[in-house]
Amino acid sequence: MKFSIIIPVYNVEAYLDKCLASILKQTYENFEVIIVNDGTKDNSQKIIDKYVKKDQRFKGYIKENGGLSSARNYGLKYMTGDYLLFVDSDDYLEVSLLAKLNDTLTEHKTDIVRFNCVTCDTDGNIISKYRDREYIDTTMDLVIGDLTRRAFFEPAWLYCYKVSFWKKYHFTYPVGRIHEDFGLTPLILYYAQTISIIDYDGYFYVMREGSITKAKDYQKIKKGADDTYDLYLNIVDKLQKEPDNIPKKAILTYMSECMINKCMVLDKKDRKEYYQKLRKLKVTDYMYGYNPKKIIKKMVAGISLTLYNKLFRDVIK
Repeated sequence: MKFSIIIPVYNVEAYLDKCLASILKQTYENFEVIIVNDGTKDNSQKIIDKYVKKDQRFKGYIKENGGLSSARNYGLKYMTGDYLLFVDSDDYLEVSLLAKLNDTLTEHKTDIVRFNCVTCDTDGNIISKYRDREYIDTTMDLVIGDLTRRAFFEPAWLYCYKVSFWKKYHFTYPVGRIHEDFGLTPLILYYAQTISIIDYDGYFYVMREGSITKAKDYQKIKKGADDTYDLYLNIVDKLQKEPDNIPKKAILTYMSECMINKCMVLDKKDRKEYYQKLRKLKVTDYMYGYNPKKIIKKMVAGISLTLYNKLFRDVIK
C-alpha cells in the first residue's frame, strides 16, 4: 500500500525541515511526498531541494502563489498512491503514523481514517490533545453523530483518504478562502460510505505566531468569518439536493452550530450583522434535534443566538 502525502509550502523555512524529517523517518517506507512550493519568498526551496536530492520519494514542484487550497489542488495532480494525506508545512507527524494506518487499512479498506491531533507550541510543548472513540470500518450512519458533535472546523490533515474515493467525487478545495477545510471536509464526511477512527496521536499541530488560526489582524479574522459563511451556503445548497438521512442532518447541524459559534471572534458591531444574516437564513432550520442535547440547543438558538453562545460557547478561531 502506497501513501501520497501533499505538503503546500509558503514562507516556512523555520519549520519545514522538522516537517519533512518526520516523514523521512517514518517506519513504513512505501510513500511519496509531493511538496508544492506556492511561490515562497524565503529559503524554503533550498530545504525542499535537500530532501528531493536525498530521497527519490520526495518530489518538488514550483507554482505561482495561489494560497493553500490552490497548492493542495495542484499537488493532487501528481499523486500515485492508494491513500492520501495532507500535511501543513509547519506541522509534523509521529514517526509510526503511516505504519499504523497501513495496519488498519490492510484489513479494512475504508474510505477515510481519522487519527488524533496533538496541539503543541513551537518548542514542542503539548498544549492539548483531541481524541475520538475508536471505530473500525464502520458506516457513517453509526458514527456521524460523534464526528460532528464538536464545534470546531475539521481540518484536512486529520484524515487519511482512499484515493479512488477522492477521485470518484472529484474533491477540490475552494481557492482564495480562509478556513477552506470547512468548505470540503463536511462533504467528504457526507459521501464517505465507511470510516475508521484510530485512537492514535499521529499529527502534531504547531501553534505559531503568524498562522491563520493565530492571526491578530482583525481584517483577516473578519474575512475568515465572511468566507466561512459563503462556504456554509455552498454546502447547504449542495446537501439540500440530497436525500434526507442521518449523515445529511448531522452535517448540517454541525455546520450550523459552527456558524453560530464563529460569531464570537467578531467585534460587537460585526457580530450583530452576522447574527442578522444567520437569522435571515433561518439557520435553526438546519439544526436537527436527533438527541436531547441537540433539541435543547436548537430551541435556545431559536430564541436567541446571543443566549446560545453564552450557554454553549466554544469559540472557533
